[in-house]
Amino acid sequence: MDWGDFIIRVGGSYIHPDDESTSLKFRVLQHWDLYNTTWKIDTAKAWQIAGVWRPAEYWGVELMHIDGADYDVDLDYFTGTPGRETIGLGNFKASSTLAFVNWYMLDANCLGRPYIGAGINYTDFYDVDLNREFNDFLVDSGLATGRAEFNLGHSWDWAVQAGIDFRFSADSPLQLNASVLYFLSDTDARVTFPTELGHNRLYAQFDYDPWIVNLGVGFKF
Repeated sequence: MDWGDFIIRVGGSYIHPDDESTSLKFRVLQHWDLYNTTWKIDTAKAWQIAGVWRPAEYWGVELMHIDGADYDVDLDYFTGTPGRETIGLGNFKASSTLAFVNWYMLDANCLGRPYIGAGINYTDFYDVDLNREFNDFLVDSGLATGRAEFNLGHSWDWAVQAGIDFRFSADSPLQLNASVLYFLSDTDARVTFPTELGHNRLYAQFDYDPWIVNLGVGFKF
């Protein structure tokens, strides 16, 4: 059975990020209203595209790009507003490019070919904006004298996946794919704001570390 030397896939991704980040804090002292805060981030949907090269029957090299994930960030356990425990921090988008070496467990005579893979990922965080509500808190509490800025960096780290390619017949060039991914991604988060003496900042170590479920359709050639 000819599985093809190259496969191009497109599909969708369901992303569940880690939201157990540290609280926003100053370099030395924390502000009391932010002392026990934790990040709260919902799941997201995105699109993904991948290309696979199979140089040998049981091995493949895969390059994947996932983009379009859009997140709103809230701070839980916030004590700065009486009667509330949450305040909106901001929003951002994330894209990830991943490279895997995959091992296929079954030979080419099987209609379904499960595989596992390991590799690296580069994740970029962009379109980062601070919530106006949080900026108003900084001003009203006397921390800031004007508009603050919310910034996230980027990251490189390892990634793993497990998936399966499936064809309905030996002659069909179309394939279905399902996979589960996990990768590490952490970056510095900073809120920089003007003060009467210049500038100050809050910071956190943001652990993105998502679980991702991919569903896609592939074409082999």
